[in-house]
Amino acid sequence: MKARRVSETIARRIQRAISTGKLEPGEKLPAERDLAKKLNVSRVSVREAYRSLAELGLLSVKRGAEGGAFISDVDHEPVTRSLSLMLQLGRTSHEELTEARVLLEPPIARLAALRANAEDIRRLEELVAKQEAAIKGNGNPRRYDLEFHRLVADSTKNLPLIIVMNSLADLALEAFARIDIGSDVKRHVVDFHQRVIDAIRRRDSEAAYQEMLRHVRDVQSRLGKVFARTIGSPSS
Repeated sequence: MKARRVSETIARRIQRAISTGKLEPGEKLPAERDLAKKLNVSRVSVREAYRSLAELGLLSVKRGAEGGAFISDVDHEPVTRSLSLMLQLGRTSHEELTEARVLLEPPIARLAALRANAEDIRRLEELVAKQEAAIKGNGNPRRYDLEFHRLVADSTKNLPLIIVMNSLADLALEAFARIDIGSDVKRHVVDFHQRVIDAIRRRDSEAAYQEMLRHVRDVQSRLGKVFARTIGSPSS
């Protein structure tokens, strides 16, 4: 029992080092013998800690002369897909999606205004430029709509918010795929996106919050009207 508690303590220390950035993906951890000596614990405890972290996908253990325990490059896509699937299977309603977006996306935009760096802003501007080009060329700008919201979330540097936003975006994309969006609405969306970017660029967190709030309410209101007409039509 004591050996298990020791191994759990070692594993928690390594997890904290990963989450705080002290340990980076690809970095090699000390050999079991060396870490055991440094921490004054048994080699068995270190081996068990490494094994448990490997099961969580945080470490990859390689054999051979150049082998050892390495910090994994964690892939968050499976978590996002799982959350999206749960929301879809739960038959999330339009009202629930609207409520979630209104509660989450304006604060995300506010945080993005405080934390976005030059590269984040460049990516946002490039995406909106592509969106505008698609509209002018009679293309389909729809694929850029939710990607914009993903990039705003990325700018927060907050992993839980990024994962939740990606899942909401997947859900919203499903809703958008079922309706026709007119050119006036497409232009309206781009204008909102540009105003959000302008607020983020100015570091105006309150303006970013308010613009995103107006944007989400506008889009979800338009979607709600389309769904209501669809449900109420004789052919439905």
